[in-house]
Amino acid sequence: MIAWISARLRAHFGFSKTETNGTLVLLFLSGIGLLVPQGLRWYYDAQPTSHDQNIAFLEHTLAFLEAQVQGPKCPPSKLKRNLDHSHRLQSFDINTASEAQLNTIKGIGQVLSSRIVKFRNKLGGFINQVQYQEVYGLSPEVVARLKKYTYIGVDFQASKLDINKANVQQMAGHPYFTYQQAQSIVHYRAQHGPFSTVAALSTLVLIDEATLEKISPYLYAPQ
Repeated sequence: MIAWISARLRAHFGFSKTETNGTLVLLFLSGIGLLVPQGLRWYYDAQPTSHDQNIAFLEHTLAFLEAQVQGPKCPPSKLKRNLDHSHRLQSFDINTASEAQLNTIKGIGQVLSSRIVKFRNKLGGFINQVQYQEVYGLSPEVVARLKKYTYIGVDFQASKLDINKANVQQMAGHPYFTYQQAQSIVHYRAQHGPFSTVAALSTLVLIDEATLEKISPYLYAPQ
């Protein structure tokens, strides 16, 4: 059969032996490329059960295979974006998120999700996504994904410490205070009385401007 086709090609088109063999290989590959998508459709149609996401994935795969046969109409990068879209996460509130929700983000496993929640609780809640990078062990890529798939509620109010009642342990437990800074606040309060405002902490030597700016949203001084 192949010899007959070869003879016909040489006789009709005047092909050399090399050109004839190349044409036969091209015809064979084209036939395979056209048959594979049909075979995949038949196989998956014969399965007793299916899931919506699996069907969507199969359709994208078939579209990609057909595109390879017909020409570069659907570049792989576009196909990848379409597949990613079908598995896209819904964004959620970082300040109410559970460890299980955080685990759904690529790169955040059980250890990191637990660490994020513990840091959030000690902090009093995230008020800015920049704070994500303060969680120990999060790579820049994971921080970027965390920013993408989480948000901070517009009405969120951070938990605050009363600087006139909190003890050393309570203040030192906050990520933005050192133990020495917490001691200096309690000692100053014992000698000079309660602070009238949070800004009054600037009078302490150990409380620099950068610390005060970061910690202020988490403190209050009742009048």
